[in-house]
Amino acid sequence: MKPRGQLWDLRAGGVITLLFLYLPGGLGAEWPQYRGPSYNGTSTDRIIKQWSGSVTNPVWLTRVANCLGSLTVSGGRVFTQTRRAVSGADKEVCVALGVTQGTELWATPVDDASYPQGGVGYDDGPRSTPVADGGSVFVLSSYHKLWRLNATNGAVIWQKDLLRLYGGAVIKWQSAASPLVEEGLIYVNANCGTSTLMALRASDGEPAWRSRNEAMTHSTPVLATIHGVRQVIFATQSGLVSLDPQSGELLWGIGYPFFYDTAIGVSPVVFEDMVFVCGAHAYGMGAMAVQVDLTDNLWTARRLWSTNNPTCHWMTPVAHQGFLYGPFGIQQFDSPSAPLKCIDMRTGAVRWSTNNFGRGATILVDDHLLSLTERGELVLSRPDPNAYTEVARFLAIPAYHSYSNKCWNTFAVSDGRVYVRSTAYVACFDLSMPDLRLDPAFVPAIGGTLQLTIRTGNGTPLDSNRLAGMEVLTTTSIERALPQWFRLTNRLVLTDGVVRIDNVDAATQPQRFFIVSEPEQ
Repeated sequence: MKPRGQLWDLRAGGVITLLFLYLPGGLGAEWPQYRGPSYNGTSTDRIIKQWSGSVTNPVWLTRVANCLGSLTVSGGRVFTQTRRAVSGADKEVCVALGVTQGTELWATPVDDASYPQGGVGYDDGPRSTPVADGGSVFVLSSYHKLWRLNATNGAVIWQKDLLRLYGGAVIKWQSAASPLVEEGLIYVNANCGTSTLMALRASDGEPAWRSRNEAMTHSTPVLATIHGVRQVIFATQSGLVSLDPQSGELLWGIGYPFFYDTAIGVSPVVFEDMVFVCGAHAYGMGAMAVQVDLTDNLWTARRLWSTNNPTCHWMTPVAHQGFLYGPFGIQQFDSPSAPLKCIDMRTGAVRWSTNNFGRGATILVDDHLLSLTERGELVLSRPDPNAYTEVARFLAIPAYHSYSNKCWNTFAVSDGRVYVRSTAYVACFDLSMPDLRLDPAFVPAIGGTLQLTIRTGNGTPLDSNRLAGMEVLTTTSIERALPQWFRLTNRLVLTDGVVRIDNVDAATQPQRFFIVSEPEQ
C-alpha cells in the first residue's frame, strides 16, 4: 500500500519534512444484496477489533419481528421483510429503516403471509432478503411475487406474479431464495415446470432468457467468476447448474451424491475453481465440493469429496484461502449448540470445531470472521485453519427465545457498521475505523523536538480501543521499504479524542518522514 502525503515547512533551519498519511484497508461499501456486494459473504470494510465500552452498545435497536430473511443496506436505508397485520389481514411487508436511528421510513405489503408447514415458532415469516440496486428495491415473496419498489418511498414500480404468469408452485416452507441482481438482470428459479431458470429484466420484469427444467430449492443463486468467465450458479433439486448470465446457456452441471429431500437452503460457495454446497442432514442429505475445469472451451465439473458429517441446514459458510468457515451440525434438526467449523475445501477435512454457535451466520470482514450465534452473540475470530482463535465477543441481540427471538438470519456490514437481525429485532453497531491523519508537525520554540498530532480524517473523536493498536513509524529515507522504517517509542497520549506525541527528536536528523499506521491486531 502506498502512503500519501503533503509537504510542510517546519521552520527548523528551513528544513522541509514530509508527513504521510497511511491508508490501510479498503473503503467502506454498501451491502446491497443477500450475502453482500460480491454475493460471497465478504466485506472489505475495516472494523474495530478490540470490543469494549461504547462499541458494544447499539447505535439503535428496534423491533421488526417475524422474519427468517436478512438485511441489505444501501443509500442510507436498511431493507428487510416482516410479517404484520395490514387492514386486519396477515401480510408479508417490505420495510425500510433509516441507518441513523433505525426509524421506519416506509412499509409496502408484497404478499399474503401463510406458512402452513410450521416448525419454526411464533416468529415465522418471510424467508427472502430484499435487494437494493439503482435506486430500486427488488423483493421476492414467499409465494413468488416479484416486486420492484422505489427505494426512497416504497412505491410500486412493477410487480410480477411468477406463479400466475408461468405456472408451477412453490415448495414446502415456501420460497426462501432472494433475488440476485447484476447488470440489469434479475436471476430466479421460477419452478414453473419448463425453462425454470430465468433472467428477468430489472427495467420491466420481462424475461431476458429462460433455461433448463430445474426444480427450485430454498437456495439463493450466486454470481461468480471461474477461469475468467462470469457465471450464475443455481443449487437446484438435481444438482449444481452453471449458466452464462447473459444468455442462459449451460456452462456446466453436476449432480449431488445424495437424493434431494425437502430443503437445500445453503447458497453455492465459490473459491477459485471450487464450488461447495450442502443439504440438510435432517433430510438425509450431505455436503460436497466440486472442482470446475475449462479445457479447449469445454467445461467439466468433478466431485472432490462428499460427506454427511458435517453438513448444515441453511447456514451458508464463507470461504477464505481455500477453507470454509461457518456453523455446521449433524443433529437431527441442529440446535443452538451447533458448532462453528473450519473445513478444508479441497479435501473435506475438518481442521477444527468449537461448539455453541447454532444456526446463525458467519461472514468475512477485514480479514476476520464475524459470526452471529443463534442466541444473539456477535463473535470475532481469526480465519486460521490451524486453530480457533477468538478475538472478541458481546451480546448483540438480547432476550433469546427459541420460538420468538432467535438469530437464524444473516447480517450486513456497511461503512464499518454491523446491522444484526433476529426474528424479533434489528440492531446497529458502529465498529467503524475512520482513517487517521497526521497534522502538520508543531515545532516548539525551544529545543530540537517536534510534537505530532493524530486525529481521524472525518473529525470524529478517536476511541481508546484504537490507541493500543496504533503506532507511528519514521525514517530518514523515503526510499526504504515500510518494514525498514523505525517505530517511535514516544508515548501516545489520547486527550479529547486526539492523540499527541511529544518530544520527537528532530535535531540530529535534518529530514524525517512519518507514517501513522494500525498493524493487524
